[in-house]
Amino acid sequence: MLVSVLIPVYNVAQYLPKCLDSIVNQTYQQLQVVVVDDGSSDNSLSIVKDYAAKYPFVEVYHQENAGVAAARNNLLSHVKGDYILFVDSDDWLELDMIEFLISKIERYKVDVVTCGMVVNDTAVRKEYKQECWNQEVTIQKFLFHKELSGSLCNKLVLTSLLHNVVFHCGISYGEDALFCWKFFQNISSLLYTDRQLYHYRMNQASISHSKWSPEKMGSGHIVWKLIEKETYCLWPQFARIASTSFVVSDLWQLYYASLSNYPYDSFMKMYQKRVRDNIILIRESKSISFNKKVFAEVISRSYYLGKILAKLFRK
Repeated sequence: MLVSVLIPVYNVAQYLPKCLDSIVNQTYQQLQVVVVDDGSSDNSLSIVKDYAAKYPFVEVYHQENAGVAAARNNLLSHVKGDYILFVDSDDWLELDMIEFLISKIERYKVDVVTCGMVVNDTAVRKEYKQECWNQEVTIQKFLFHKELSGSLCNKLVLTSLLHNVVFHCGISYGEDALFCWKFFQNISSLLYTDRQLYHYRMNQASISHSKWSPEKMGSGHIVWKLIEKETYCLWPQFARIASTSFVVSDLWQLYYASLSNYPYDSFMKMYQKRVRDNIILIRESKSISFNKKVFAEVISRSYYLGKILAKLFRK
């Protein structure tokens, strides 16, 4: 089976060789590696061109800077593989990651298989658990959003599931989760494993670790509003779970905004009211810690006190 490894690239020259080395040296070699450079201003493009010259299964494409969603849609247009795997260009893989995932696909005949992620050079735990889920359980687990997150980079996905599934170019935060939600509507089964095979680089310059702003991170509200709406139509038995995850998402927006000293404006008032009006769902949630529940109670009434509490809990 051919696996298409899809890598959007933008100004990551210092990290790119480690990422690409971990892919071209995989123990599983039936690969199509597709790289789209999204108008990098550093030497990222020349780096990937060097790899393409050395490895015939590496393809490189360039576009004017249009954002990660556009780059990912461009990547999808070049897929030839039976399965796809997205990799962020500042991350890297264990060398047997793809072989492990393919072995699970072959044995259990599932549409999607997952693995665990670790931050940076954290020691990899070899022991792991696995469970095979049908579509209904997969949807439930995704909406609960703990075991099965919206990350794309730890999922090997059957390409045929992606017919008419694209990335929303108007969304800068949460586009992964929305993309997963769309193709989960097409699956028959998923094999969940938490074997730690994907190394996520905690890059402080990345969108999820930069200053909070409505443009950068506020789209998470739009994503979960849409998922909640579609859940009520398609999976009404999970409506309360979707509503809980929606308000928890808004709580995280308040948390990140307060940590970055974002001012108390109309956006914060909106998130604050959402949390206050749905505080019972926060109290009942099994996906967040006791400290975050205390934070929700406080910040839903006082943004100033919530900012103080967020910094205390972060220490």
